[in-house]
Amino acid sequence: MKRLLFVLFFSLFVVGAVFIIYLKSNPPLVINAYTSFDDNPAVRFIEIENKGLREIQLQSIVVNEKPPESVELVVSKSEPFEAETKIEGNPNFTFHKIKQVNIFPSQYIDRQAVGKQPQHYALKVNASEARKITIQYEYLKMPFTLTAELQATK
Repeated sequence: MKRLLFVLFFSLFVVGAVFIIYLKSNPPLVINAYTSFDDNPAVRFIEIENKGLREIQLQSIVVNEKPPESVELVVSKSEPFEAETKIEGNPNFTFHKIKQVNIFPSQYIDRQAVGKQPQHYALKVNASEARKITIQYEYLKMPFTLTAELQATK
């Protein structure tokens, strides 16, 4: 009986360890694109997407190894974030604090509910000469970090 319990607990431990290794090697948050709007290179819109199965909770954003001047989570209920998109004054775009809204998994977004449900997410980062961005977030109660090098936009 003791041997059976040992094998059961050891098997659960191995399965849990493999699951954690898989999650850490395939993080759910990805950066799709980034751009500047309004001819202001200090303000960047960084489109992010949750490729996982559960919601993501953003924790902190760091630009060039220090906190940015300001950062907001932008939720679009319509079109994706492109250079020609009018952000300010558009009723389909809402601005939130980064911990205020969870990022819903993209595979569960109803693409037919344009104007009613969130369709796309982005970070509005105000930081001069943003070259490197680090996003810390939680997924399945585990901490993750996404770091990306940004090139200058024209």
